[in-house]
Amino acid sequence: MAEPTNKQPAPPELETEVANRLRDPYEDTYLGILQTNDPLLLEKGDPNGEIYRDLRRDGKVFSCMQKRKHALIGEEIQVVPVDEGEAGLKDAAIVSSILKRCAFDQVCMDLLDALLRGFAVSEIVWTVRDGYYVPARIVKRAQRRFRYVLDEAGIPQLRMLTRDAMTKGVELPDRKFIVHRVNPEDDNPYGTGLGLQLYWAVFFKRKGIVSWNKLNDRFGTPTPWGRHPRNASPREKSTLFAALKALSNDGVIMTPEGAAIELLESKLTGAVTTQQALCAYMDDWIAEVVLGQEPRTSGGGALASASKERTNVRLDLVQADSDLLSNTLNESLIKWICELNGLAMCQVSREISEEEDKKAESETDKNITEMGFELSEEAVREKYGEGWSKKRAAPTPGPTATPPVPGRKPVPAGGADLANFAEGGGPDVIDVLVDEALGDWKPMMQPFATALQAELDASVKAGETAGEFLARLPSLLAKMDPSALQEALTNAAATTHLAGLSGVGDA
Repeated sequence: MAEPTNKQPAPPELETEVANRLRDPYEDTYLGILQTNDPLLLEKGDPNGEIYRDLRRDGKVFSCMQKRKHALIGEEIQVVPVDEGEAGLKDAAIVSSILKRCAFDQVCMDLLDALLRGFAVSEIVWTVRDGYYVPARIVKRAQRRFRYVLDEAGIPQLRMLTRDAMTKGVELPDRKFIVHRVNPEDDNPYGTGLGLQLYWAVFFKRKGIVSWNKLNDRFGTPTPWGRHPRNASPREKSTLFAALKALSNDGVIMTPEGAAIELLESKLTGAVTTQQALCAYMDDWIAEVVLGQEPRTSGGGALASASKERTNVRLDLVQADSDLLSNTLNESLIKWICELNGLAMCQVSREISEEEDKKAESETDKNITEMGFELSEEAVREKYGEGWSKKRAAPTPGPTATPPVPGRKPVPAGGADLANFAEGGGPDVIDVLVDEALGDWKPMMQPFATALQAELDASVKAGETAGEFLARLPSLLAKMDPSALQEALTNAAATTHLAGLSGVGDA
């Protein structure tokens, strides 16, 4: 049995690469110039990647790339200091102000071209503004103008090709060029873009469209057939051929009289949709590569659920694009701005989120309000933006005095000025008179209510039913004295009758 040892493990080698590109036996580094490891570009002999640039001519590719880019650009940037503190927050505000003045969203749009090609290059033009070194503008540059060359330490360095240095290019100054790359396989500085997966989809789609157009032209219009005499001269044949070509964009038939032509018809019946299905399949392929969107024929469930899933997948891809781009900017542009101006180190980022459905939120808030709850003003502003405040309650109108009329005694509030009412305006005069005549109805009705309540209590104690009590009710009412109520009703009827005869209340 081996005895245990107390030897400490050897420390790891620091800042050392063992499997670097210089030691790759399959890497062709002529004069130290690195080549892309994109298999399609190597197969086509196009190290500049111009075939990927041509993909943007396809409408589906362009549309999908715009959706992916604009979903990122549409979100606000956030600049935060690496180390928290009052000084860091102040410097972060300065960096944020600098970025807003250099068309930062356009810079991000240009660098996102790396999604298709694999890498993108932008040049910073520095200037001094308000005592700070800031980018006056950041200009997009074509990828074909740049090469990576290994230095003496085996580290890839970006070089720019010029007319005098078309092989290795010229060295570039520090803090001058931003390089964003995606999928740098095996430390490939050129990256690998989505063009590798999109090239064949666009290629076959274009072939299908050409074939589709030929099919439509052939079977959509008849083919002209001209016959000329057997002894026709070349000039006559040429004239006939020109006339046939004027009738067709594709093919024509011209034979001597008496010649027989036979066509072998296809056994296919109905509409031929092979080319259309091919183009639709390639469009689905493109959308799935760029947006992660599944084909339309395989939604995977209900339509709403499939649409929600596609949206979530696209947002995940855009958030990943934002994180990778932010890493590039934080290690280049943001770092250089902070270093040149002596500011605290900051970082920029974007938080990608789905657009909120304000209509659904408002309906939910309405339902909760009907349950007895109420949103605070702060919560309303946070959800629906600034500018909202609680609606003021409408004042309750009170009794107002009738405006004085020259030559007539003023009437206090609540009183009835018959002349004013007769002239129009204000409430109905007869209703006012009736209300005044019956203003003391409660004292007049109290004896009736008291007597009925006593009889009702006695009926309950005696165990009478409701029918028995109702049968005795007419005799009970006959014992009560209604004289006071009759007098009040008589006075009200007389008053309204006199008012009607005098014309009071007419418009």
